[in-house]
Amino acid sequence: MTENSPTLRDLQRQETFERLYETALAEFHRVGVDAARVSEICRLARVAKGTFFFHFPTKDHVLLERQRRLSKAMAERIERELADVPDAKAFLGQLIDIVLSEHQAIGDLELVRLINLAIVRQGGTQRLSVQHTAFGNALTRQIRHLQQQGVLRKGIDATKLADTLRLSFFGFLLNPVSSLDTSRPRIALLANLLSDALTA
Repeated sequence: MTENSPTLRDLQRQETFERLYETALAEFHRVGVDAARVSEICRLARVAKGTFFFHFPTKDHVLLERQRRLSKAMAERIERELADVPDAKAFLGQLIDIVLSEHQAIGDLELVRLINLAIVRQGGTQRLSVQHTAFGNALTRQIRHLQQQGVLRKGIDATKLADTLRLSFFGFLLNPVSSLDTSRPRIALLANLLSDALTA
């Protein structure tokens, strides 16, 4: 075992974290976040109640972990799928597909909205900052890459553009009267308006 190899205790802690996380999400889907009881989550996960709070100070922190994983999944797709887009319209269209399909995979629009509300409650503007998410960092890097390739217009600050796009998505997904299907044409309209401005 090398110096940086995880110990048995580390592995057990991670296994408990994953079990609590998956059990909590399943319970959120079943009864809703507000109605979900930590004691029931712990019973189903076969852990003591204090173990939940060791890993997740509040139920919001389960939602924030789901958002972290969602952000990572979107970031990986941005790196993989947007590197060779031919123009601004394709860039925006494929970005929309990535964002909406990954949120669709959550399978519960109300949970998507509650995840975004948890971001506001627990992190405020710092957690909303583009530099603090895998998605935001990957999007910023990809915009810079496409500007260097002559696909997107140069002279637009990549970080500010990434933040504007990300917060636009955030606003659509936070809206309680929206669905992913009703959000898509609205986001597409925004993309059409932006594509001319971003065309190199």
